[in-house]
Formats: sequence, structure tokens, C-alpha cells
Amino acid sequence: MEIREAIRNYLFDRERGGVFYRSVRIDDGKITEVDRTVDASIMGVFLFNVFDVYEPMLESSVKVIVDRLWVKPIGGIARYEGDYYQRVPGDYSGIPGNPWIITTLWVTQYYMAKGDCYRAREFISWVNRVRTSTNLLPEQVDPFRGLPVSVTPLVWSHAEYLRTYIMRKRQCA
Repeated sequence: MEIREAIRNYLFDRERGGVFYRSVRIDDGKITEVDRTVDASIMGVFLFNVFDVYEPMLESSVKVIVDRLWVKPIGGIARYEGDYYQRVPGDYSGIPGNPWIITTLWVTQYYMAKGDCYRAREFISWVNRVRTSTNLLPEQVDPFRGLPVSVTPLVWSHAEYLRTYIMRKRQCA
């Protein structure tokens, strides 16, 4: 309860459309620095059941994540704004980073938990489009061609896919 209230009171940025901070630095009991980078790891507030899916702070945070981290035109959710990890050659103007299977599935799970099966299907369809011809899921994909980048297969990507599949059977049958 105390942690939830601290998150509510100190880790939420109302000025940017309502999204949780990536992190804060505290010295002598005072916040001295905040990292306002929009980061998909903010989904941990949902994944660890800190807040109910209908909590307005969570709802607005997910909206900001989708708006700012959706990778146009290929799709998928990037890890965070300005992510340079495993970038392929190309013009990243307007692209926050490479789309990741895991982060996209976290958002999918959120929409399933809310009962928004239509929206959840849009995200899971993207994951199915970028899997390899042998049904392997990479860590992330090239934002220009949708090809695997980095580790393939990544067990964590497959684990989140299975978690999402099981949720779908319960929530969006």
C-alpha cells in the first residue's frame, strides 16, 4: 500500500499527458532528478499488479507508451525513446528504436486484461507477422524490413508469447 501511494505521489508526470517517470533520483529524502524518457518498462506497474487496469494513471501511461513508442511504419513497440541498441543502418527520424516482441506483448496483455480484445488482436497480429518462417521469435526486429535483429530465438520472447496466448484463451476466447 505504501509503495503504491509513493508511486502515485512521486513517480507520475502529469505534465506530459500523464505517464510514469522512467526513474527518479533521491538525495536527502528529496527528488533531485527525474528521467522523463518514455520507457515500455513502465508496463511493470501493470504486470506486477501495482494498479488496476482501469486506474487512470495506468491508462494514460499506456496511451503515451503506444503513442510515443509505436514504430512507424513497421509496427511494434520500442523499448524506450532514443534506444540505440542493435540499430541497423537507416534513417531513424521519428523512430524511437527497434520494435521488441516483449514490449509489444506487454501492451497486448494490458489490452486483454481490460477486455479490449480487438486492440489486443492488432498487437498479437504484429508479433505473428514478424516471427520467422520456422515460428521463432527474435528479441527485436529491424524497423524498416521487419526482419529479426539480435538473438533469435529469444526464450523471453517465447515465454511472453505463451503467457499472452494463455491470457487470450481466458480473456478473449
